[in-house]
Amino acid sequence: MKMLKMNVRNIANLANPASLRHVFGGLMISPVTQVSWYKPLTVVKGSQNPVELKLQSEFSVSDALLKEVGDYLWSHQTRAFLVMHKGQLVHAQYRDFKKTDTFNSMSMVKTLLAMAVGIAIDKGFIGSVHDAAVQYLPEFQDDERRLITIENLLTMQSGLRSDTLLGLGDLPSIIPLYYGTDVERQAFTLPSVRPAGTYFEYNNYNSHLLGIILERATKMPLADFFSQYILQPLDCHDAALWLDREGGKARAFAAMFAQPEDWLRIGQLFLTGGRYTTASGEVRQIVSGAWLKQMVTPSNTLERELNAGAADYGFYGYQIWLKAKDKGTVPGIPWFESLPAKHAHDDESAFYFEGLKGQYMFVSPKHDLVVLRVGEGITRKTWDGSYMLNALTRALTVAS
Repeated sequence: MKMLKMNVRNIANLANPASLRHVFGGLMISPVTQVSWYKPLTVVKGSQNPVELKLQSEFSVSDALLKEVGDYLWSHQTRAFLVMHKGQLVHAQYRDFKKTDTFNSMSMVKTLLAMAVGIAIDKGFIGSVHDAAVQYLPEFQDDERRLITIENLLTMQSGLRSDTLLGLGDLPSIIPLYYGTDVERQAFTLPSVRPAGTYFEYNNYNSHLLGIILERATKMPLADFFSQYILQPLDCHDAALWLDREGGKARAFAAMFAQPEDWLRIGQLFLTGGRYTTASGEVRQIVSGAWLKQMVTPSNTLERELNAGAADYGFYGYQIWLKAKDKGTVPGIPWFESLPAKHAHDDESAFYFEGLKGQYMFVSPKHDLVVLRVGEGITRKTWDGSYMLNALTRALTVAS
């Protein structure tokens, strides 16, 4: 009976013209760079005087190799390929896309969301990752979900029912979360099916619930929090979040629209201990270095009593990927959406933001490197998710 009620709510959340238009329209487009398709949007204010990254010519990777990597990426509908090395923009290529264009980050925003949680903890809005989510989500108080912690949500170990499950009479719950017009209400429809903290499964509801916690704890819309504590102090340009309806809530689990260079600034924070130095020399601590270190500490490990839900261990932190997914599909990600790597990363220090259709931002502490790929869907049979990073880090290793 509970499952039937949940499916009725899922269907009801889609039974309106706006949702149906997006569902069927989404089957016919490749929307990552088609920003006009995502309506309505809310502005995430950047700096009044955003700082442009200046392209530097000195880079120890040859133009020939950069062309080889670029050609591979262009064959997979890439629109932007950017490289930052030692804090400098050293390569920026665009195709059918301009440097001032924005794109749908898809799930790359999950990692930004985890950064925001750390900032909220440092600012005293949230107690700690060990807080029970029910402190901020009273909707969980009457069932097993009251045992879920903020850390369980960050690590994709909440035990909530899969959002991609398809069965007789079952509508995958990701659909109304992605296309529905009341995502906050929708976020509370998934029941607990496993004890929290014992099973890894990638689930967009975990991330969206973190967004709700942030808004309730800070009493700020997510766009305002991102603006005040991340984009403005980083001297970024304006960005945008996708709302479920006019005046509604942001889809926290996906879809921030920002310029590629501003994403590089965000990735660079992992290499500077969370600090940003302005053109005038002012040092701004955007997020604590201790939090960023915790974000990239493996969370799905046997030592942490994770006993199921992984073909490999140690590949996920707080809403961020720590290893190449070269061991097959990941629980919670359908095979047709997974972007496997053919090889492990040569650089074991590397980690990455990832979004649907192959939005990648790799960070390599070993090589002081940030690499961004923006684009539409890739061809799974020939795609190697580790190729771009491995080609660059191998060249840097030889050059050092």
